[in-house]
Amino acid sequence: MGGLLSRRRDKKTAKAAEEEQKKKVDLLCQMFPMLDKDMIVTVLDANEGDVERTMEMFMPVSPDKMEEHQKRPPSRAGEHPERPSSSSSKDIEELILWAASTDLDVQFQAARSFADLAITEEQRVRIVRAGGLQSLVCLLQSQKTEVQRCAVIAIANLALDDIIQGQLNEAGVLPPLIQLAFCQDDEMQGHVARALANMAFCHEKNETDIVALGGLEPLVSFISSPEHETRLEAVAALANLARNQNNQQKIVEIGALEPMMAAMKSSHEGNEEMIRQAARCLANVSLNPENQKHILDVGIIRALVAALRHKDEEVRRLAAMAAANIAVYEGNQVQMVTDGVLPPINDLLKSGNEAIELQAARCLAYLSQHEDNKVQIARDVGIAHFIQLARSRTQDVQILAATCLANLSSVRGVSASWG
Repeated sequence: MGGLLSRRRDKKTAKAAEEEQKKKVDLLCQMFPMLDKDMIVTVLDANEGDVERTMEMFMPVSPDKMEEHQKRPPSRAGEHPERPSSSSSKDIEELILWAASTDLDVQFQAARSFADLAITEEQRVRIVRAGGLQSLVCLLQSQKTEVQRCAVIAIANLALDDIIQGQLNEAGVLPPLIQLAFCQDDEMQGHVARALANMAFCHEKNETDIVALGGLEPLVSFISSPEHETRLEAVAALANLARNQNNQQKIVEIGALEPMMAAMKSSHEGNEEMIRQAARCLANVSLNPENQKHILDVGIIRALVAALRHKDEEVRRLAAMAAANIAVYEGNQVQMVTDGVLPPINDLLKSGNEAIELQAARCLAYLSQHEDNKVQIARDVGIAHFIQLARSRTQDVQILAATCLANLSSVRGVSASWG
């Protein structure tokens, strides 16, 4: 008798669980009528019957926009025996006197010393407190190129400090600095690009003022410089400027992407930094809705696909971020799949690197919105893999994977074939 009662209880328990499951599925079907019922059941089971979590995963998602930015490392102008030997404010005051001299050689000693002292955080603060920024503005306008060059290096090093960035602008550094960008001295151009990159780092006013004062034109021309360092610093500067939403469209309109993609393609093995900076710039400018509409017109897909397959993880992450941004615009979605973005994005989705997988999932969440892409994505990526991501990765990736599942659920029979 005891065994019979136990079996009856088991049947009642199973029936209650079945009814509870049916209620959950019916509720989710009412909330998400566009989704295939089998898909809902599969994801609900993966979440162990947790309705709230399943609802969260099926909610429409607009992945956060991300911008990338970077400062460049400090530069050394070189040691000189006539530079003051100690680091006191008194010695910096002496440099300020040297900077005011009409003797160009004395100016050179002052500029060179400022550049080397500004390598350290402590000395940067002392230079500013002593009033050295105004001296550097004057040195930028010296009649001797070597003086100007060292003054630019000093500014690039000082701009590594987040507070001094703004103080440099307030002191009037930008107009003469940008004027020097138009000189024909290759070495000077590289230092100017580095200084502008550092001043533009996460500083909205500097980003705005550099563009307003005409800094974009020389930076774009530097991308075609015969000097690798000049090209690199120019691309890094543009990437930092592209953090500003008001600059993103201007950078594309002035024609920066074509030479940038050319520099990206021509970079040889071991020059990952150039590709990294170009991918960073592309990731930033592609945040702009107007840029998204026209960005494929400059033929970036081949370079983008190559970056998605690059051996450097940071390059792959930035390229995936750019691809996701570009895929936001519906008019790009079919062309991106046609031109070969899907295979490397699929590989990145299975990379095991959470940051890369996040960007790959963002890209697929957009690409899978288009009806013409759905069957190929379901076939090549596999519904089973999206379900696996929805179960096992970070919450952001889970939500994006569920978004892909929701998009693909309109393809009848997909869940049954791949579940």
